[in-house]
Amino acid sequence: MKDKNSFFIKGFTQSAIFTLFSRITGFIRDIFIATFLGAGVSSDIFFIAFKLPNLFRRITAEGALTSAVVPIYSKLKEQKNKLLADKFLKTVILKLSVLLCIVVLIFQIMMPFVVYFLAPGFSDDNIVINNIIMMTRITIFFMPLVSIVALLGVATNVSGRFWALSFTPIILNSCIIISCFFIKEDLIIKSLPLAIATVLAGIFQLVFMLIIIQKFKVMDLHYINNKIDITKDKNEIKIYLKQTWNKFLPAAFGGGVIQVNLLVDTILASLLGFGSISYLYYADRIAQLPLGIIGIALGSVLLTSLSKSTASKDKKQFSTELIASLKIGIFFSIPAAVVFINFSELFIKILFERGEFTTLETIQTSQALIAYSIGIPAFIILKSCQPAFFALGDTKTPLYIGFLLLILNIVFSLLFMYFLRHAGIALATSMVSWFGVMIYIGLLVRNGRIAKPNLDDVTKDLNYYSLLKYLGKIIIVSLIMLVIMKLSLDVLLLFITNKILILFFLVSLGLVTYALTTYKLGYMPEQLLNFYISKSKKA
Repeated sequence: MKDKNSFFIKGFTQSAIFTLFSRITGFIRDIFIATFLGAGVSSDIFFIAFKLPNLFRRITAEGALTSAVVPIYSKLKEQKNKLLADKFLKTVILKLSVLLCIVVLIFQIMMPFVVYFLAPGFSDDNIVINNIIMMTRITIFFMPLVSIVALLGVATNVSGRFWALSFTPIILNSCIIISCFFIKEDLIIKSLPLAIATVLAGIFQLVFMLIIIQKFKVMDLHYINNKIDITKDKNEIKIYLKQTWNKFLPAAFGGGVIQVNLLVDTILASLLGFGSISYLYYADRIAQLPLGIIGIALGSVLLTSLSKSTASKDKKQFSTELIASLKIGIFFSIPAAVVFINFSELFIKILFERGEFTTLETIQTSQALIAYSIGIPAFIILKSCQPAFFALGDTKTPLYIGFLLLILNIVFSLLFMYFLRHAGIALATSMVSWFGVMIYIGLLVRNGRIAKPNLDDVTKDLNYYSLLKYLGKIIIVSLIMLVIMKLSLDVLLLFITNKILILFFLVSLGLVTYALTTYKLGYMPEQLLNFYISKSKKA
């Protein structure tokens, strides 16, 4: 049990640390984009062109594709059939590569229709639409590259090297940062260098993953292997491929519901005029910080870990890891939401307000950040709930839930944007995500993956009642942290003039206060605390 918990916590730690680095470089990337492009037509053009391949990145690297492949690949690894596992994964990569090349070709032909769908509000401006079409025809090549990288990441994750796939976004961010220096006013499309950098980043990511796999001998990169090239294994691989495909399509929609809703946000924001898409993008980037560091780290590691528990038919370990994941998500997401809601304008002003990004953009973006921040805990909890179904081979339930949430998001967005404009669109996404959390938790309780309260049970902390109590405790501690931060901000403004230093000390003070309070009160997730204590003792 200890080793299994160690695999989960160790994997979460690796993924979270490298995802933190990737998010830091992502912020630097967005600061450069805001400085060189601001929040207007030029930035809108790139964000729309980047939306489609980025959607595939999130669905593949952080969702559906890995959700469909990991359980089968883990099962074969658990059965000590490494050769067949590698052959299965390489077959998936080959077939998916061919399919995605065909999809890219179709997109190139149909791109005008695709762009009109992504940005219906810009349809009256032919110059802008043509620029978006040209940019998207370039960025779409990132889609097959990042999908292959995600599949290679399945092998590194199952081997316990979660850091490798978590490092790849740093490559993307670095390429886009460098490309900002090539932005010139006399370019046909001002943001063209960013589109080219996106494709180059995909190539560099692929090369990086191949080097890691070769160096650590994670899998045999040669496609043909005579040791398993027999009829029985071929037939078995065909069965697994069919299972993968049947799981992928439902998982693509169900598991990527947050990403699909964000795509809907972009489409609707285009109806509000230039700038709205950029306001939502910059706000989403900050709100995505805890989701990226904690939610995605939990989701990817939990899927791998739960798949191992499912393959070994260890139901108790399955429940233990799921509850631990939910508590870790609550532990990190609640204080993040509280801070972003109350200091939204400060964050936007310090991070982005320079160059082409003015005070007006700060105010508009901070409104969207508040709305998105309300849903931060829900975004992260969803990242823990969905792998529980995927690991059991159930992709239909997330599909049905995802379809319901999409309909609700469209309805609420149309209603709220009438009163709150772009902030209303963000608020709808947050509300719908909370509704999804209630559905998922209810189903997990009903199927026994989260236990009902039982006073006679020695594991009484592994039930949904304990989760509600834990949520209440974390909310109280987060409010204490907020009061201290607000009192400290007035003092910092008196003695420090550098805005970045003010933000650094304010956030550091909040983190220290929260960490010490939860540690003293015993509110830190037990599995996380025990793992780090054992590591520090060994050190």
